[in-house]
Formats: sequence, structure tokens, C-alpha cells
Amino acid sequence: MRAVRFVLAVPHRQSPHVPCHIEDAQRPGDVCGRSPRLWAGEGVPQIDFGSAGRAVGVAFARDTARRCFAAPAGAPANGRANAFARWILGTYWGAYIAILTCEATRGIHVLVDPSGLLPVYRTDTRSHALLASHPELLAKALGQPLEICWTALRVHLERPELRRRATCLLGVSEVPPGMLVPLGVPERPSQPIWRPEDFLPQGAASFDDAADELGGLAAGVIGAWAGCLGPVSVAASGGVDSSFICAALARGGHDFACVTLRTADPSGDESAFVRTLANHLGAAFHSKVYDPKQIDPRRSASAGLPRPSRRFLLSAVDAGLLDAAAGAGSSTVFDGNGGDNLFCFLHSAAPVVDHLFSQGPRKAVRGTLLDMCRVTDCDLATMVRAVVRRLVRPTRGFHWPVDPRLLTLAPAQCDHIEPLSPWLDVDVGRHYGKRDHFGLIMRAQNHVHGLGAGGLPRFSPLMSQPLLEFCLGVPTWLWCRGGLNRALARAAFGTDLPPNIVQRTSKAGPDSMIRQAFEINRPLIRELLMGGLLAEHGLLDLDAIEKALQVDAFCGDSIVYRLLDLAEAEAWARWWTG
Repeated sequence: MRAVRFVLAVPHRQSPHVPCHIEDAQRPGDVCGRSPRLWAGEGVPQIDFGSAGRAVGVAFARDTARRCFAAPAGAPANGRANAFARWILGTYWGAYIAILTCEATRGIHVLVDPSGLLPVYRTDTRSHALLASHPELLAKALGQPLEICWTALRVHLERPELRRRATCLLGVSEVPPGMLVPLGVPERPSQPIWRPEDFLPQGAASFDDAADELGGLAAGVIGAWAGCLGPVSVAASGGVDSSFICAALARGGHDFACVTLRTADPSGDESAFVRTLANHLGAAFHSKVYDPKQIDPRRSASAGLPRPSRRFLLSAVDAGLLDAAAGAGSSTVFDGNGGDNLFCFLHSAAPVVDHLFSQGPRKAVRGTLLDMCRVTDCDLATMVRAVVRRLVRPTRGFHWPVDPRLLTLAPAQCDHIEPLSPWLDVDVGRHYGKRDHFGLIMRAQNHVHGLGAGGLPRFSPLMSQPLLEFCLGVPTWLWCRGGLNRALARAAFGTDLPPNIVQRTSKAGPDSMIRQAFEINRPLIRELLMGGLLAEHGLLDLDAIEKALQVDAFCGDSIVYRLLDLAEAEAWARWWTG
């Protein structure tokens, strides 16, 4: 299946004499007209809701996880958009945008599915609201290139893990998932149809029952995506998240291959674990060695995206994984991106406090207190002090950390941020740790591969709506049961996986290769940062960068990664400026 590509144009003030329905355009440049018009790429699936509108993208039935190509016979008639949007969320999940006509307002409303697996970007002209799956399609519809917003880029570099509603392109924003957004009726506000607080834990929860439910749900969800996007390979590391995907596919009877990348030295070689996993599940095994000499920091891994949100290394990772997958005969690579976040991998006292408020001090002390000591590898006294701090600290919401390293002082307009998912101050009741869980999921949003820009043939199925909703409903203390992080995810497929995979709590990574690539490319990185566009627009502290560039590539601290992130931002900016 190809990436979902579309562009929609809706007049700001539609004439009452023009029928309120969606016309089809032949080219992206033809979408702006007197009535709403949609261009969709060849083969892009759609569901026709008749006079109520249509959905663009992939949708599965909530009750069966079967692919949907047409509206069911019992679909409601056209009425108010918010009621129809709620019906859609109760009927489907997937990666789609619903474009709805509303009889009451004679306007167009859009709903992006809550998973965020189909990013949708927006820009406005004097006459139209334009929405598209890819920023380049907005440029085609506008008939002119997009420009970089340097202030927004400065904000992004301070908070690179936070996906904001504003992008780093001038006048381009992202439509929040789960929000019903009116178009053509600017006086009407957007309305949250899907809210994370609606899925908070309710009542007592059994660990074993929750594990069984998670395993069955994952097999259905991930199997549905495999049936849609297959044949698939899984980017496997022998860790929890990718092994969870492999076990879900095996339980559903889906063919797949395990592909892995490894460093030339043992520090980043996980192939033995992946081979064990593949043999145990009866899957093919393919591996490739990273070659740091093939990494070119002038080639942006974020090219075409509205933010430099992908890591420096990912162009090489993409190429290696897709090459290995091609050898396995696969067309799509599933990855476990977002798994740590979805499966509530916390390093704090939050689960202890949640358990204490929900079930009292006896159960919290006997169970979760010691569990979190094991998860965080700290002593009992340290964890008790952390619990006390949580109990006496006023609850003021979750504050996003700032990384000002190697940047100039921020202008005043950089102080305001608007997250894509407005979850920072959600009322979580007595489950205070769920605010930390929300923050983890928000932190994953820049690293998830969906069906749009930066997506296929890489795809991140763990962030699918049914799994997201289920995991939000699991109390934080169940995720650390027995002193294991992501314990519920491990238990969901505990009988399907090798014991050494289920119990594994740490793994190696490509750090040695990244540092070698930095050392090889140090002169080029200096040229990119000291004489590039970011420096020209006053974003970089050049004295600090010159000093940081002297770091020992193999023994230095995380400043190496910061320099590489800035080099990626420079390469991204050069891509957009031609």
C-alpha cells in the first residue's frame, strides 16, 4: 500500500447558494474553488458517507478489526457534525481523516483519528482553508513554495521532543488528532471529540485479566495492519516492544520476518537475541551491519516534513532496514516506536502514589514501592523520599523540560507553546501518575511512523487507537508489577516468547556507530553549523558550538547528540530553501 496522500480546500465563507458537498479535484493545484474540493492520490482508500461526507485513509471496524471500504447499512443520516464524529469514533479505528458536512451549519468539519497515524497539516489563504497529508501538497495547492518560520524552529530546538500544533513552516499548523475542527465557519470553535481523560482507570484491575486482554487486543490490531500493509518485517531488537509486535503477529498466524541492524563491534549487536526470537516464533531472520561511512549529515532524515523531528541517524537506519526487508520479501517494516511510552515506562514514584491513593498504603508499600525500587535501581530510602515529595507537592500540571544548549537566548515569543495534544493539564483525578503517562505518549509523537509524511514503508502499529485507549486505562502500578518495566506488555505474550526475551530489561544500541559517524563527519558538521542557515538567522551560540565541537567523540557526554540534532535541523532547513 502507498502512503495516504490528499489535499482538501474549503472556502472560508461558503455561499448559501452553493451545494455543501465535497467535489473531487483532478490535481492538487485544482482544489481551490467555490465549493469544497478534495484531491486524493491514486489508490488512496475512501469511505463514502453520502451527504454526510467521507473518510480518507484506512479504517477498521471496532468490533471485528476487519478493513472497511463502505459505510455500514446502519450509518446515521446527515445531521450535526459532532454527533456523526462520535459515531465514527465508536465505529472505526485506523489512520484516517473524516471530512463531514453539517446540515445545521452548512459547513465542513474534519476529524483526524486520535492515533495520530495520519498527520494532517493546515494553512489558510484569504479565501480558503487548505488541509493536506504532506506539506509539499500544500505548496502545490498554493502554487508557491513554503517558507521556514525561524522563530518556530527556535522553539522546536528548545523542546525537540514536544510535537506542537505550530510547525516550523510559516503559516502551517497541524490539525490536532481527535478534535472536530470546523472549516468555512470560522466563528465556531474546535471541539474535542476524543479525550484521554475519558479512558482513565475505573475501579479495581486484575493484572492477569489485563494482560490477557492486552494480548488479545494486540493480536487483532497488529494483525489487521499486517493484513492491510503486508507482507511485513519487524525491526526487531530483542527488546520488549518489537518482541511484543512479533508475538502478536505469530499469535494471529501472520507470516513475517525479523530484521535487525547491528554495529560492527559487540556494543550494538543484538542479532543473537533477534535470532533466538525469530527461531522461537518460526520467522525468517535477516540482519545488516551499520556502515558509518555511508552517513552524510548534509542529507536530512526529516526532508519533506514540517519540522526537523527525525534523528540524524535515521536515513541510514531506514535504508538498512528496508534493504534487509527487501531481502525477506517484505514491503513494510513495523517498528516498536512509542512502546516505552505507551507501556508506561516511568522512572519515578508516581506508580507508588497512585497505588496508595487508590488502594491504600498497605498494598502500595508491600507491592509497588519495592517494585519501583527495582525498576529504577534505587534504594528504599530514596524511593520513600520521592514518594513524600510527590505527596506534599502541589499538583500544578506537567511542565515540559527545555534544552537551551548551544542556542542563543530565546526571544519573548518563544515562551508560548501549544502542544498538538493538549494533555498537559488534563484533570486526572487521583491517578496523578497518568499525567506522567500522558507526557510519555506526547514525547513519542515525533518518532511514530504513520501512513502519511515520513511514514510508509516504516510503520508504528503500537500507537493504534484501541491500544492507546486500553493502555491509558491501565493503572500505573500494574506496569511495574514484579519490579519489571512494561510488566503488563511482557505478561501479555509471556507464554509466546522465549523467557530470556520476556525478562530482558536492558539492551544495547548504536551509540558506538553514531559517535564514529560524528568523528568521521566532524569537519562537515562544523561547516554546517558555523556557516549555515541556523547561524545566519541567529539561532546558534557559535562560541559554544565551537567549544562543543572539540569534544572527544567516543568519551564525551550527550553534547555529541545535541550537535547532531542541530546538524539535522540545518540539513532540514537547506532542503526547504532549495
